[in-house]
Amino acid sequence: MITLYRKAFYIVLVVLVAFRAPASTFAQSADQQNLIAGSDFQADSDVSTAPQNFSATGDVVFGPLGNLNRERFGCGYRFLSARDAASATAPAGQLSTTVRGLTPSSSRWYRFRVRALVQNGFDVDQEDLYLKAEFFANDGKDYLDNISQQIYSKVVLDRQNLADDQTNKNLGPSTWRSYDMEFRTPFPQVDTLRLSIGFGMGKGVGKHAELWVGQEELTPIAVPLTYVAPKGGHVFLGKDLLPLMVPLGGRWYYDPRGASPTPPSQFDYTNSNRLFYLSDRLEAPFAENMSSWLRKGDIDVNGNLATRDVPVADNVTVSFTSDDLVIRSKNLPNHPTAVFPDTDDLLDGNPNYIVEKESTWYIPLNPTVNPNHWAMENNSDSNRALPMGPIGVAVNGIVFFNPFDAGQKQALWRVDRCCGHPGPDGTYHYHKYPVCVKTPWADDGDDHSPLIGFAFDGFPIYGPYEAKGVLAKDDTANPLNAFNIHYDKDRGWHYHVTPGAFPHIIGGYWGYYNQKDQQHGAPGMQ
Repeated sequence: MITLYRKAFYIVLVVLVAFRAPASTFAQSADQQNLIAGSDFQADSDVSTAPQNFSATGDVVFGPLGNLNRERFGCGYRFLSARDAASATAPAGQLSTTVRGLTPSSSRWYRFRVRALVQNGFDVDQEDLYLKAEFFANDGKDYLDNISQQIYSKVVLDRQNLADDQTNKNLGPSTWRSYDMEFRTPFPQVDTLRLSIGFGMGKGVGKHAELWVGQEELTPIAVPLTYVAPKGGHVFLGKDLLPLMVPLGGRWYYDPRGASPTPPSQFDYTNSNRLFYLSDRLEAPFAENMSSWLRKGDIDVNGNLATRDVPVADNVTVSFTSDDLVIRSKNLPNHPTAVFPDTDDLLDGNPNYIVEKESTWYIPLNPTVNPNHWAMENNSDSNRALPMGPIGVAVNGIVFFNPFDAGQKQALWRVDRCCGHPGPDGTYHYHKYPVCVKTPWADDGDDHSPLIGFAFDGFPIYGPYEAKGVLAKDDTANPLNAFNIHYDKDRGWHYHVTPGAFPHIIGGYWGYYNQKDQQHGAPGMQ
C-alpha cells in the first residue's frame, strides 16, 4: 500500500484561480504541489469587468472589496446576505468556476480552498453556506456526481474561538481565513470539475452582512490519514513512511521520492513539499508558503518604491547545518495586509512602509530547555523576558515580535486583520496569532493545530487548537504555562498561540535562544 500511496502523492497538478491576477506568474516545478501563482489583492485592479472564468448567480456581485485606500483587498466577489426590504425572497447566490484537463490517477484526492472574509453581520438559516464540487467526464459533457460541504459551522466556530477584543476597532473583528474541502473524485473518468461556493436563506443584518471571496485554489493532496481504501487497505501519510525518507536533523526529513537520497542544498517553493517535519504525523509546513509578492507601494531591497506588483518566488528559502535550520527570508507577507503607510489615518496613522528585507534566522534543530528561563510579567515586559524586535519566525518568513511597541505600549490594536504591521525599519511582523498564514493542513479545530513557526530557542509554535474543539489556552488536562508552552509525547515541548489571551504568541524563551540571532535583539540568559 505504501507503493500505491507514493504513486498517488507524486501526481502533480496546480490550478489556482485568482481574481484580477497580473500576467506574470512563477515558474512551476514538475513536482510542485502548489504555489502563489497570481495576485488577487491589487489596489489598482481594473474593476470594470469580472473574470471570464467565473460565473456568479443570485446575490453575488463582483467589485472592490472594501476601501482600497485602507486595505489591500483589491477586487473579488461579495456575497450579500442582508435581505432587501422590497424583496419577498431570502438572499441566495453561488460563485462557480470550471477546471478542465484532469487526468486519471491512483490518488484522485484534491483540496478546494477558498480565502474569504466573513463580516460579523453575515448570517444564514440552516447553516446554508457551502463549498461544492461537481464531477464530469468526456471533457465536461457528461455529468457524473457531486459532493458538498457546509462551512457555516466553521464560520461560527471562528467567531467564538478566535474572537479578540483587542483588534483594531477601525477595521472591525472580521479577517481573512481559508475554508477547505478535501475530496476524492468518485470515478477515474472524471476530467472536469465545477467548483462552487454558495449560500442560501440569507438573514444578515446591517451594513456589514457580506462575505468576500478573494481567491480560490485547487490542489492535489496526499491521501488523508483517515481514508480507508475501497478494498479494505489503509493508505495514509504517517510515521510508517519514515524508513523511506532521509533524516536531516532534529525532526526534519527529506522525501527523495525514489530518486537520489542526497538532499538538495536548499529548499524553496519548487521542492518545499518534500521537506517534512515529524510530530504525530509528517507535515510539510513550508509548502505553499515560500513565494510572495512585492506589492505596489512597498520598498524593495535596494530602497526603491515598487510601482507595480512583482512576484518574488524566493521570498523564503531553507537549508540545514549540523546544528540549525537556516531560514532566509525577504519578509514579504504572502497574504492581504492593510495599506502602509497609512497616510489617510484610516488604520492608526502608521507612517512606515513594508520593506523587502534580506534576513537569515537560525533555528536550533535540537532545542534544549534552559532551567533558568523566565517569563514576561503579566501584561508588561519590564523584566525583559523577551526582547524588542524579532523573537521567532513563521513558516512564511514573517517574524514574530512580542506584544509591545516602544515604551512598553501594547501594539495589539494597531495591527491589521492578519495581526501584523511594519515597524519603523519597515519590517512587517506579527504581534498575535497570524491567522492569514496558509498551511497545507486545514486548521478547522478538528484536531491539534499544525506547525506555523518557531521561536528562536528552536521550540516549535503551533496554531491555537490542542484537540478537537479544544483551544490550547483552555486545556485543563495539559495546560499551557506562562510561556505558552506544554509537553506531549508526539511533539515534545511546543508553544501554542493564544487568540485573545496574553501573551498571545510566547511568554518567554523556554530554551536557550540561538546566539546567531543575538544581533536581532535576543536578551542574555541567566
